[in-house]
Amino acid sequence: MKTENAFYFVIQKQFANFTWFRTACITSVDLVIDIGNTHSKIACFDRDEIVESIRFENQNYTGIGEWILKRGYKNAIYCSVGRISEYVMSVIKKQSLKVLCLNRHTPLPFRVVYKTPDTLGYDRIAAAAGSIRAFPGENVMIFDFGTAITIDFVSATGEYRGGNISPGLNIRFRSLHDHTAGLPFVERDGNYPFLGEDTKSAIVAGVQQGIIFEITGYIEACEKRYSNCKFIATGGDSGFIAGMMSGQLISYPDLVLEGLNYILDYNAYSLRI
Repeated sequence: MKTENAFYFVIQKQFANFTWFRTACITSVDLVIDIGNTHSKIACFDRDEIVESIRFENQNYTGIGEWILKRGYKNAIYCSVGRISEYVMSVIKKQSLKVLCLNRHTPLPFRVVYKTPDTLGYDRIAAAAGSIRAFPGENVMIFDFGTAITIDFVSATGEYRGGNISPGLNIRFRSLHDHTAGLPFVERDGNYPFLGEDTKSAIVAGVQQGIIFEITGYIEACEKRYSNCKFIATGGDSGFIAGMMSGQLISYPDLVLEGLNYILDYNAYSLRI
């Protein structure tokens, strides 16, 4: 009887150790949330590595909340280009997480040289952080191809120097349709001529080549001003546009997520969250 009891004690202890280990593994990851204008991305990070990620269209807060509740986390960072979702925050708080909401007062692992830092988009801040982590000690120009196209420069000394904002791919297509009497709305197409052969191909070639010539101009101007510069493409349309530019851009689709994770790491140490 004593032998049998001892056996069950060992089994229970091993099971308890396994349960603790499994829980520790699940909750050892950090939660990174990026809410954009047209889609949202969420990722779990184990230190610097993404172990799982998902993308939601049109700010699907219910889907985001359900996904968050499927697992446990250590810390979290929340970034939104608009208002913070009270529903998503309530879901996060159910897990008793320490949450860092990226805002104007968040300490950053780089210096911002910008006349109006309070107006600088959080997604641009995160992209700058991601570029510094990915390419430390190098000049980097970031092209974020989302609803808008943002062009930002980070110096080799780790300073955000500023950038520009331009209409995104879909906005250009939509604007031609909405602000003219007879032009149709068309969508992006990887197969287009240099010169349009009909109205549809003229719009596709004009919009897409306009972006290519625009980005090429930035690259040429940057190379004249700065040495050894990296040119990164990120955002929802980055794969499509980078694919049309013959290797001129380094495709980095998770740059913003990695930047947010870097900011979270930086504050987890300095603020001890």
